[in-house]
Amino acid sequence: MKKLLVVSIVLMASVAFASAQQGQGQRGQFGGTPEEMAKRMDDRLAELLTGLTTDQKAKLKVVNLDLAKQQAAARQNNQGNMDGMRAASQKIEATREAKYKEILTAAQLKQYTDDRNQRQQRRGQ
Repeated sequence: MKKLLVVSIVLMASVAFASAQQGQGQRGQFGGTPEEMAKRMDDRLAELLTGLTTDQKAKLKVVNLDLAKQQAAARQNNQGNMDGMRAASQKIEATREAKYKEILTAAQLKQYTDDRNQRQQRRGQ
């Protein structure tokens, strides 16, 4: 009986530990710290957009970090509330669009929106 109790406790602790570990790194490409999320976005934009200047890259870095921080706060504030998270994400994306319009050339903005639309279609949205 003691053996069964010990095995049960070890099993439950293992599951709890695994769940905690998964929570730290979950969300795959969308997770991580705001700095990591912004860095991934910076890297993707640098690869996607042709002719980005040093000034544009610096401005995009600031915008992406700010928006990643907003996204992380929205995720924290809306845990378990998908409607709240969706609304917050839509607001953040609208801000991203407005900021990018100020920074990018028309051709670069078209590259970005075309890529975004393709990604949305692949996700079925």
